[in-house]
Amino acid sequence: MKKLNKLCNGFFNRLDLSDIIGADAAKEDNKLFNKVLDRFLEKGNKEDAFEVYYCFSEIFRLFGKGYDNTQKLLELLSDHEYHSGELLSKHRDHYSHSVYVFALGLAVYAHDKTFRKNFLSFYDLPDNAVSASTYLYLWGMTSLFHDIGYPFQLAHEQIKIYTSELWGEKAGFRPYVSFGNLDKFIAIDENVSDKLSDTLCIDRKFSTLDELLAYGLNKRLGFDENFIVSLLRERIINQPKFVDHGYFGAVTLAKQLLDMPEFKMTEQRLDVITAILLHNSLSKFDLKSSHPISAEEHPLAYMLMLCDELQNWDRLAYGKVSKRDPIAWDIKIDISDNNIEIEYLFDSRYVKDSDNNKRECKSFAEISSGDYAAAITGNGNKNGFLSTSLVLNLTAGECRKKKKSTLYASDNSFINLCDFAKAIHASYLEECRNMQAEYINETFDKLPLEFKISNIEQAKSYAEKLELISCFYSNKDLDYPVVEDFKKSAYGNKNADNLGFLCREEHVRWVKEKLSMGWKYGSDYSSSQERNKKKIHRDIIPYEVLDEKERKKDEIMINNIIPLLKKFGSNIRIYSYRTGRKPDLEIAGTGHRFFKGDREKIKKEIKKIIEKYSESNRVIVRTCFAYGADQLIAECAIEAGVTVKAVIPTDYENYIKVVRKDCIDNGIPFTEEDELRMRHLIAQTAVCKTVKDENYFYTGASKYIVDKCDKLIALWDGKELPLEENGKPVNMGGTYYCINEARKRGLKDGEDIFIIPCER
Repeated sequence: MKKLNKLCNGFFNRLDLSDIIGADAAKEDNKLFNKVLDRFLEKGNKEDAFEVYYCFSEIFRLFGKGYDNTQKLLELLSDHEYHSGELLSKHRDHYSHSVYVFALGLAVYAHDKTFRKNFLSFYDLPDNAVSASTYLYLWGMTSLFHDIGYPFQLAHEQIKIYTSELWGEKAGFRPYVSFGNLDKFIAIDENVSDKLSDTLCIDRKFSTLDELLAYGLNKRLGFDENFIVSLLRERIINQPKFVDHGYFGAVTLAKQLLDMPEFKMTEQRLDVITAILLHNSLSKFDLKSSHPISAEEHPLAYMLMLCDELQNWDRLAYGKVSKRDPIAWDIKIDISDNNIEIEYLFDSRYVKDSDNNKRECKSFAEISSGDYAAAITGNGNKNGFLSTSLVLNLTAGECRKKKKSTLYASDNSFINLCDFAKAIHASYLEECRNMQAEYINETFDKLPLEFKISNIEQAKSYAEKLELISCFYSNKDLDYPVVEDFKKSAYGNKNADNLGFLCREEHVRWVKEKLSMGWKYGSDYSSSQERNKKKIHRDIIPYEVLDEKERKKDEIMINNIIPLLKKFGSNIRIYSYRTGRKPDLEIAGTGHRFFKGDREKIKKEIKKIIEKYSESNRVIVRTCFAYGADQLIAECAIEAGVTVKAVIPTDYENYIKVVRKDCIDNGIPFTEEDELRMRHLIAQTAVCKTVKDENYFYTGASKYIVDKCDKLIALWDGKELPLEENGKPVNMGGTYYCINEARKRGLKDGEDIFIIPCER
């Protein structure tokens, strides 16, 4: 069983976007898209989901332009859910849900040969990387936009719930919402109708979107068009029980596409729209008994209905009943030919009802009994809404959910992230304060996708960075002190250099982002174009080693953020908390330079300690970055997402030479890759401080990290080496020296000092 992101990697490995964006950008944008989706699947954050939508929209430019033309369509759904969802009894998020559905469909395409063969055969495509880009386009549009009609259903549901709360479910006089002006809403004008006839290569006219949808269902599933038109009409007009968001999603997407002058409605694109129409109640209730959907006749509808049902984990609950009836928080999954195996992981199989009585979680019970899988594919006497030979093996298990410790007060609406990103791009220029917002928008739009995402990543990081100086941002008018200048230290820690802190934190974030995208330290380039092509950068170094010009860029950017945000008119302001947030807790890391043992097992023990204290503290890890244990502890801290600070015994470049010589003298090879790894690790530190000792090389640096620490992690063989011989100090600065110094400070073994046994 695997994590979903590992299975999605298999799709991107077979993908070639050259036919969409050209050969030069294809490889990099493919890797970037993979990374963005991987980041979302790792945490499931709404802000990370936003980047997936953004990448897809920028690559395929669905509505003539990139994300700007898609923005309202997607963000209105999220806003409606956020503000209206809690008024309903049963409602879960659909914004992040759609990205999970998207990821599932990519994984199935990559690993289920039967489905892939059906899709390729249906559209007469070869099994190659270019066809994968066709699937990405069609499936992305289907899955990412399949719930955009939900605001229509929300409006209908709200009145139902309101009247039920007042008079009960059985009240026969409950009013319901019906939609007027529908005829104009779904009408197709004559020019668009002529264009549809041309692009679909048919000799007929469509006067309404219902007729177009009926044509699409007849083409794929054989339903009588008149029957479908009358059925759609009946299901929408004067509907007392429900409103089908699938219908309104199909109509909304169709209207958006047909409004584009250059858009051509092909049969493939019509399949996208009818797949959205079918995915909710139309196929499952009105058409289920007469026609379960198969992959052979409508692969997009089949895949959407399958993945929409399977995606039943990590969905934010808005409704009252939904909050009381939890679903799985994660899954383990495996996909092979014609087979999907999923274990849904629940925090507990039991919940307590409103009377505090213990009962089995409804979702857990449905999955365990087999009813959940049976409703999809059929089982015994039960008919599923899909016609398939696919084997679904769905199980439920218990696994304690980790507490989320990365929640911040900043108001991360998507318009904020976009405006932040554009302001960041402009803010590196000293003259940017005089730029108009329109110009800033235009220059941002011309950036390569990687750099747009880089600016969005920087915007996302502001919530965390501001939290660390006791600030947050919001577009609401709040009764908190407004921060007008980052140079002032009236917020955060007393006498803190907040400007310098933000500059350092931004450099570390930038280094980590570059490394995650495959960049390396290097200076062998003469232009930015050559640098970007080689993916090397001379500034992947500690902040202290940056030249003054580069540091000045970060300072200009930080200072420009507040005035630039005002230009966009979205009312985003920086506020200061009246009191601080998480307290700092410093952990020193030490250990043998050349140790033996299972590195992965040791890493798990190190991370366990770091993560334990991260739940209620802002953890800072300090090491001296010697070869071996020091670097391993730093690596664990970086992977755990905590701040790392380096304290080294000599100048940066000289220290790398010292570490190389030390390894060679001890019979350990120190390759170019080892040097690059060390450089990259130190480049990700918030501070790289040099503390020299004239008598013993490591003593000054070692004593510094121990004197600062609240806790100590030591990889130690247990041998208490003598620290004095004939009245003179020996073995200074080593592992036992650090442990002894910590004990002298009053730190206790097992409580403050954590020793991980290893051999030298």
